[in-house]
Amino acid sequence: MQVLVCCSDLSYKGGMVSVVKGYLDYRGWDEDVALRFVPTHCDAGKAGLVACFAKALVRIVGMARRGEIDVAHLHVSERGSFVRKGLLLKILKRYGVPVVLHHHGAEFELWYSGLPGWARRWVDGVLSAADLNIVLSRRLIPMIAGKAASARVEALYNAVAVGPDNPYGAGARGVLLLGRLGERKGVYDLLEAMAMIDGSLPRDVKFYLCGDGEVDEVRERVERLGLGHRVAHVGWISGEEKERILVGTMINVLPSYNEGLPMTILETMARGIPNVSTPIASIPEVITDGVTGLLVAPGDVAALAAAIERLASDAGLRSAISEASHELIVSRFSLPRAIARLTEIYRTLIK
Repeated sequence: MQVLVCCSDLSYKGGMVSVVKGYLDYRGWDEDVALRFVPTHCDAGKAGLVACFAKALVRIVGMARRGEIDVAHLHVSERGSFVRKGLLLKILKRYGVPVVLHHHGAEFELWYSGLPGWARRWVDGVLSAADLNIVLSRRLIPMIAGKAASARVEALYNAVAVGPDNPYGAGARGVLLLGRLGERKGVYDLLEAMAMIDGSLPRDVKFYLCGDGEVDEVRERVERLGLGHRVAHVGWISGEEKERILVGTMINVLPSYNEGLPMTILETMARGIPNVSTPIASIPEVITDGVTGLLVAPGDVAALAAAIERLASDAGLRSAISEASHELIVSRFSLPRAIARLTEIYRTLIK
């Protein structure tokens, strides 16, 4: 069973690529399942992007003509990503290839609402033409079904590798924000919250703002608010540095305004790290307020500050949330569960 998998080049930073990497790296697929990855987007400027997509199209059409694709699994967000995958879907359908559109876009609704009528109709046609649309949670099913009544839609949670034992360190003192730095992730709200509770937090509590995006702007805001003594890192992390910071993380904070199902929440919960986030998109299907994390309204800086201060000062609460978080990932968001469901989907579509 030959499965074509498409998304951005694997060097690209973002949650969608993290999900695809997890699928590609997983060693527990059935022996008769072969994933063939072709990147359709490269971070190389407009000319490079067009060249990358054109190269991918030539390769994929050749594979389809030779009968080397049994099913296509296209990972998609919004804007250019959706246009590219929509064109690719139309081409693959001409060759009789079943197509799965796997929706990761945090701003799909915003993008769609700003389109002219003819463009919305084209999007609706793509959604209807897909053999299956996958969304990241049950709450997101109306995002597709509400636009294309005939579209097949199913929820499949993102998944992460997780061990049987909870590795959370009771002595950890770091507060982490892991994601693209900018307004959408609520990083500036976090800085304002930090300023509010700076005087009440123990001196050894440090903040790590880890990601690409508006790095210089965030550093400037840190200096303006006089928080240089609190912030231990601003900018992208990977490899050993990322592992070192995660081991020392006491709380993960993601006060986002728009999301799909953030991998940073799943990855940190798999490590037993308590989360503070917002009740948007798929997040409430992972974080139950007071049980597997704390939830605050987007933009409510005072509530965000209070939640961080509460967790930082209550070791018993951190421990309880840590255990509940780890158990939830093991039972519902582990890679083996997701891979088993995907395999079932592939086989059904091929039949």
